[in-house]
Amino acid sequence: MKNERCCPVDSDMKLIWENRLQNDLNFLGRANIDEIVTLLKILSNPTRLQIILLLQKRDYCVCELVYLLKEKQNLISYNLGILKKHQVIDSYYRSKDRYYKLNLDGDAMPLINYIKENLIAGF
Repeated sequence: MKNERCCPVDSDMKLIWENRLQNDLNFLGRANIDEIVTLLKILSNPTRLQIILLLQKRDYCVCELVYLLKEKQNLISYNLGILKKHQVIDSYYRSKDRYYKLNLDGDAMPLINYIKENLIAGF
């Protein structure tokens, strides 16, 4: 087996190698890594993930989410606040109740759809 070097010694090959690596680095720069990591952290919370998956079916008010998830109202409201702050969900009023819905134009939708279609079996 030939002993290969990682970095080319030949100046022409090194230029090609450096250009290829620069293209890889540019790709990473276009993908806003910090935003993706934040979104993954938001979606990694079980309560927030359950809320998001429920909101894919229809809009819910807080009292319905409290009933469905068997969690305290302040915990549901806290998690809804985080989702809203990061523009994963929107809210609106119907009569005196505030309802929550997915932000279909938000940056999180492709990831949410991927989770539902590929990771949640039978949802």
